[in-house]
Amino acid sequence: MASPRKARASAALAGSAAAVLVLAGCGWSGSGGDSSASGVDFSSMSVQQLYEGAKKEGNLVLYAADTGGDMYPGFEKAFPGVKVHYFQEQGEQSASKMQSEARAGTCNVDVLDTEQNTMYTMSQTGLLAKYTPPEASNVDAKYKNDFWVGYRVQLKPITYNTKEVAGADVPKTFDDLLDPKWTGKICAEPTEVSVFADMVQTLGQDKTVQFWKTLTDHKLRLVSGQTNLVQSVISGDCPIAVSSNLHTVAKNVAKDAPVAWVKTDPLYGNYGAGAVAAKAPHPYAARLYVNYLISQEGQATVVKAYRVPVNNNVEPREKELAGHDYNALIAGDEVMRNFTKYNNLYYESTGRPVVGGG
Repeated sequence: MASPRKARASAALAGSAAAVLVLAGCGWSGSGGDSSASGVDFSSMSVQQLYEGAKKEGNLVLYAADTGGDMYPGFEKAFPGVKVHYFQEQGEQSASKMQSEARAGTCNVDVLDTEQNTMYTMSQTGLLAKYTPPEASNVDAKYKNDFWVGYRVQLKPITYNTKEVAGADVPKTFDDLLDPKWTGKICAEPTEVSVFADMVQTLGQDKTVQFWKTLTDHKLRLVSGQTNLVQSVISGDCPIAVSSNLHTVAKNVAKDAPVAWVKTDPLYGNYGAGAVAAKAPHPYAARLYVNYLISQEGQATVVKAYRVPVNNNVEPREKELAGHDYNALIAGDEVMRNFTKYNNLYYESTGRPVVGGG
């Protein structure tokens, strides 16, 4: 879910939430409804109405990770007259920047684009506005709530080297990975807390802990960074990875690399989301942008970037996911409320001292 730096940032965000509620000059001071401080009911507006307001504003300030760079050019093309000012940082760093500015009474940002657990923490600070975009009806409930809407699913399936693992040896379930024949041949990302937490939701805590302890006893290897993890599989250095980012795998499949992934039931993962700042300087443009993320045009860009769309009217790139025929288990509020617990359990289950749990 996050690197050690990201995990520490998440903990810091969580610890500062209460302070921001008191200190933020940019926080939501009203009832938390879906209108701005001026009393405008944005959730009742059409895309055209939002665009008319956005053209008058002329600008949009976006705090996002590198995925924001994929999305905003299409937005500018779809809505001429609205210029995006894109500040690229890691999700937690964008959120921290937003909090620091709020404490100083500076309201710069219109839209925050980050992954779900950071978004959850930010929703507790009063810095996000409630908003329901027009396209939200085309998005499953597990990807949205009052404060944000997910727009890119990050599935993390079992991945394997097709030259090293073939035929009957190809694992079909996570339990297949427990076979002693895979001793020393399985890798995982050392901070992939999301998959661990997702597994607890289906298997229960005891079975999940035992799963990771068994992999550890079988000499589980930890490879930092999803790109490095997938490259380890492709090179054959590590024939199987427990939970690689599907979009990274898919990009390499398209290059005819010797790598494939397993469609388990469920598929574990998380998602990235967009949210409107509570006191966005450009409130019309902000909401227009968040709606664009889940529109058919925006979702086409998500697919082009090898990520999985949330809009049920947009087909995923991968044929295995055609018609959205797959079961994605995505961490809910309970997991995000208790991130420290799952972080600590994951580290302990893999025989390591706890890092980043707060």
